[in-house]
Formats: sequence, structure tokens, C-alpha cells
Amino acid sequence: MNIKIAASLKSACVSDEALAGIAEKVILVSSKQLSKILGKRNDSSLRAARSHNTGFKYYTDKQGNIYYNLIEVFKELGVKI
Repeated sequence: MNIKIAASLKSACVSDEALAGIAEKVILVSSKQLSKILGKRNDSSLRAARSHNTGFKYYTDKQGNIYYNLIEVFKELGVKI
């Protein structure tokens, strides 16, 4: 491998410390998983909240799957981890 290419790749990589910091702030769970965590029978109430632009902040991937950051949800609910 060319040394210049290796040096440029190293500068673009994320450090292990940075990844550890991100991992402490982000735990993505699906809508179905979150509904089970919250004690709901299914995720229909979460879907309804999304369609009315209310509820928890959610993220979508390229396929349209919905994910919630569990840490953000707990903070919004006032649950301490």
C-alpha cells in the first residue's frame, strides 16, 4: 500500500475513543422493540404519534425502517440510566 494513501486513510478514520463516546450516547432500537420496552402490546401508538408528528424523535434508514434512540427516549421520559 502506498504510504501517502495509508496516511490519508488514517486521518479519515474515527478513533476508538470517539467510537466509545458515540456508543455511550446512541442505542438504536426498532419501533417494535421500543413498544416492548415501554410495555405496549404493539407499536401502533408509536406509529400514530409519528403520523401526527408528535411523540419521540425517530430515525429512518434507507429502506424506510424506523429506529429510536433509546437514550433520548429515556431522557424525555425522565428515566435515569
